[in-house]
Amino acid sequence: MIKTRILSGTVALLSLAGFSGCRPAPESANTEPAESIPVLRSRQDGVMGTRLKITVIGDDPALLDRAMAAAAGEIKRVEDLMTDWRASELTSLNESAGKGSRKVPRELAAIISRGIELHRLTDSAFDITFAAAGKLWNFKTPPKSLPDPGKIKAALRHVNADAVKVSAADNTVELPAGMKLGLGGIAKGYGVDRAMKILRDHGIRNAIVDAGGDMKILGLEFGKPWKIAIKHPRRKGSALAVLNLTNTCLVTSGDYERFFEFEGKHYHHIIDPRTGYPARGCMSASVVAPNAEYADALATSMCVLGPGKGLELIERLPKIEAVLVGMDGKVHVSSGLRGQVPADGSEPASE
Repeated sequence: MIKTRILSGTVALLSLAGFSGCRPAPESANTEPAESIPVLRSRQDGVMGTRLKITVIGDDPALLDRAMAAAAGEIKRVEDLMTDWRASELTSLNESAGKGSRKVPRELAAIISRGIELHRLTDSAFDITFAAAGKLWNFKTPPKSLPDPGKIKAALRHVNADAVKVSAADNTVELPAGMKLGLGGIAKGYGVDRAMKILRDHGIRNAIVDAGGDMKILGLEFGKPWKIAIKHPRRKGSALAVLNLTNTCLVTSGDYERFFEFEGKHYHHIIDPRTGYPARGCMSASVVAPNAEYADALATSMCVLGPGKGLELIERLPKIEAVLVGMDGKVHVSSGLRGQVPADGSEPASE
């Protein structure tokens, strides 16, 4: 269920091409000082198993570079706290399962609490305790066999976010024996939100933070909304839609980045926590929401729920929109995005 590491390219940013921008013309001795001309700058880093790209616009290149460096440092700090790929506060918590309450950093307790709330909101489609079953799957190399069905069934006994006990009063978390948390479907979005806050704290007013398809968009691109393309899940190099966005987030999850083929069947990394097997709800799910943490979890959930139940949930949530591609390739669009996305899944016309 949890999206562990969706590689770069899930959501393509059409209008950015690394460092670019304009420089003001030299001042003449007989003229007034020229006004500063905004420039666009960007940097790339590796974080959370994917590519991080930060793009900013402003008139002070040195400030822009400092802000981007600080934002990249912040998302790496979140990774250090919440990763389960190496030693961290989260892995220490997982090791304490069945041993009573454990005090954790306030941030970690808060994100676990929100994960439990999302589990209830999505009717168990989102579950941060999926990892007990998820660890049985390996998407790094093609396997010689599938996980043993008996082991998956046994692991599912330890998948239930409602069984996690969190105390906000003292930031303690208690996991039942055998349970394991995985925050890949929410921590990356949270990191993107945190990185954008750092940019804003530096005075940046126009920017994009993109962590492997988890995007937060701020302000405008030289006076116009940012044009963001959603990758087509089955047509390499093609866009499913191009959205004009400002001051919002867009996160896409899909079955086409980390997967393997086995005996003619497609198995991907988004695990359905209800079955322990790869989800069969959507090829891809793109969610627009005010914050990336929320969009991250909902996009993963949509891949589990499928277009029918998924859009029913999206339509009930304020300020949330979605573009879902069912396993049959049919495109489903929430009411707020109709007219911006071709209903037949054809590539949008270029402007």
